[in-house]
Amino acid sequence: MSRRISILILLALSIGIYVGTCAWPPLLDSSDAAHAVAAREMLQSHNWVILHIDGIRYLEKPPLQYWLTASSYAVFGVNAFATRLPLALAVVGLTLMVYFFARRWFGERAAFYAGLVMCTSPGVFLFTRIMIPEAIYALFFTATFYLFLRAWQGTISPRKGYWGAAALIALSVLTRSLIGFVFPIGIIFCFLLATGRLKEWRKLPLISSVIVFLIVALPWHIAAILSGRGVFGGFFWFYFINEQFFRALGWRYPVDYEAVPLWLWIAEHIVWFFPWIAFLPAGIRAIPHPREWRRQLDERAQALVLLSVWALFILLFFSWTKSRMEYYSFSAWPAIAILLGVGMERAETAAARWLPRVQGALACVGVLIAGLLGAMLWLSRGIASTGDISSLMALHPTGFYRVAMSDFMDLTPQSFADLRHQAITALFVILFGFVGAWILRRRRRHLAADITLACVMGAFFFCANWALGVFTPRLSSEPLAKIIMKYYRTGDEIAFYGEYDAASSIGFYTGKQILLFNGRYNGLEFGSYYPDAPHIFLDDHTFWPVWRGSETVFLVVPPEEKQAALVRMPPNDTFLLAQMGDKEVYVNHRLTPDEPSLEQLRQDAELGKN
Repeated sequence: MSRRISILILLALSIGIYVGTCAWPPLLDSSDAAHAVAAREMLQSHNWVILHIDGIRYLEKPPLQYWLTASSYAVFGVNAFATRLPLALAVVGLTLMVYFFARRWFGERAAFYAGLVMCTSPGVFLFTRIMIPEAIYALFFTATFYLFLRAWQGTISPRKGYWGAAALIALSVLTRSLIGFVFPIGIIFCFLLATGRLKEWRKLPLISSVIVFLIVALPWHIAAILSGRGVFGGFFWFYFINEQFFRALGWRYPVDYEAVPLWLWIAEHIVWFFPWIAFLPAGIRAIPHPREWRRQLDERAQALVLLSVWALFILLFFSWTKSRMEYYSFSAWPAIAILLGVGMERAETAAARWLPRVQGALACVGVLIAGLLGAMLWLSRGIASTGDISSLMALHPTGFYRVAMSDFMDLTPQSFADLRHQAITALFVILFGFVGAWILRRRRRHLAADITLACVMGAFFFCANWALGVFTPRLSSEPLAKIIMKYYRTGDEIAFYGEYDAASSIGFYTGKQILLFNGRYNGLEFGSYYPDAPHIFLDDHTFWPVWRGSETVFLVVPPEEKQAALVRMPPNDTFLLAQMGDKEVYVNHRLTPDEPSLEQLRQDAELGKN
């Protein structure tokens, strides 16, 4: 394959998959829509220093991703496509950067395979469905190590390499805070230590590189610190101490997160890199033995050592830390993707006998997945589609949903009544695609087999994204936002019972400021104590004058807060406007003749029991 053909295929796949799925489904509740609201308010207020959500200072995150998203809104309007576009373009850039990194040290075929792995791994697709910055700083990390290693090996000028790496590290800090600095510096230090060349640090233009880093990174941090001290030490204490050091140690306030169990976190990487993970042993065997690391390594071997240190440093760090979510290892995934590409190329060049057997095992997995989908479709054959998949799913205790993948555990055979079209399409894509790749592999058409696998994964991602849209009533409040805006009039109020994240997509899709009834905790609590914070936090005393007013109040109640909310609401003056995805919208004045009051609902429930 020529370089041009490789790049064109990688561009077609990455743009088709990631840009092609930007517009759908609607933004999700929790951090996805909440972060989008922060970017929208940045554009509206022209305050490019401090993030705000619902008018409240949001001090947890650095600004770069929000700058990109706000700029996207300025061009394409405030919508789901513009929200996801910066992440989609970051994955396109990351795919190409992985390709160029691997091509420089491992050749065209390995580079092409590494790019395929990067853009068609399930983990990369899954964790770019929500507005988190992992893909962006993974791109910066990959470019950083590319420039560093080329400068270290003398194939580009030290100024170009080291200064460029310093600027990229600064951009990583503006994307992911201190991790953007600690990880690349720690990895480079460990690489020099492991190869026995730490004493050669004098070759590095440290002073000038530090100056470049500070020129890029310092201005925003100084502006943020000077923006207002607030309470408890202001921005500096909350952003650096509470959000960085205390989070890693498990001391952060508020404790609104849990660490994924280590065994589960490690095991999930098999899923994040399926089916390419099958080639990892071949990639690992290409790495020089640690006893050789301190010898005179050639450029290829040095690159393999750097990739090893890069992946291990991040994986070991999050194996130790008290804060560990499924996607926290994302910045190590480019290194793993390159090792997988090297392993694939190595096995195919050597005509390894195990290749057809491994491909046959993957075909068996594909048949198993297709069989499971077929069984679920058969069990749901007599169930009518509901339009709200939540009514067909199982529910777990609130704490269960601390894990990002937990909603998929709520699926039941009955819920496939709403997923028939998506499941049938995925069944045929996986069955014929994986079996076809095996047939091609047996005929030693290795390149065709790998491209087939990549296309199968891309098609499966479209099926998954299509299915994710079916989960909209459960995972997003966008349908409820449409209902609210149908009746909303100037002067009306929208309120949530509990914290903002529980129904944040209503704030995004209505564009209105939200009142929070007993919701002064978690993400917006610290910012609520600043003197410029709007009075949106209401309690059991201050909410009732608003509810009893002449204007309509739309109260959104998430399922986990239903019991706490309804015991407070006046039975004869509270009316159910809409219910979807276990979330409910109540109003203080009847808007249509069919809206039942709480008292009527209770009476109907009693009659149902009798």
